[in-house]
Amino acid sequence: MYTLLEFDEVDSTSSLLKEHYASFPHFTIVRADYQKHGRGQFGRTWDALPHQNLLMSILLKDLFVDEIDAVKHKIIDVLIDVLRRFGIHAFYQSPNDLFVGNNKICGMLIETKTNQKVLDYMIIGIGLNVNQTTFGPYPATSMACILSKKIDIKTVFEWIINELKEKQL
Repeated sequence: MYTLLEFDEVDSTSSLLKEHYASFPHFTIVRADYQKHGRGQFGRTWDALPHQNLLMSILLKDLFVDEIDAVKHKIIDVLIDVLRRFGIHAFYQSPNDLFVGNNKICGMLIETKTNQKVLDYMIIGIGLNVNQTTFGPYPATSMACILSKKIDIKTVFEWIINELKEKQL
């Protein structure tokens, strides 16, 4: 069971969850067609063209601190598995990215707030390059670049969510 909030545009899916986490239940997902201020690791911006990529964040609550790595690896496994279903062979590169060859296809941002041994929240932001084909100076790629065709973003999203539900986050 999960709660889904979808938006045409937000500042940041992760920021929205972070600001209002107390109001949302465990396994709340925010998905947007565009983020005005998407964020990545180390304060970097995540630039994505509107309606071209999968931009989402997942709120998990009341987990133990020692579960962070296990949850992170479940999500990485799900993302790699879904890409593999499309015939795309991605690999994980620390700290939170998926690559195909030398090009980044997916980035994650994991933020937590702890209350001693229990997390108040764990927010996992995911930016998966689906249909965008230009990336400026960045060594990046997308599902569409690799497969030479447009991909249905909602199908990719549904496959990810179904696999995450099976992993019982």
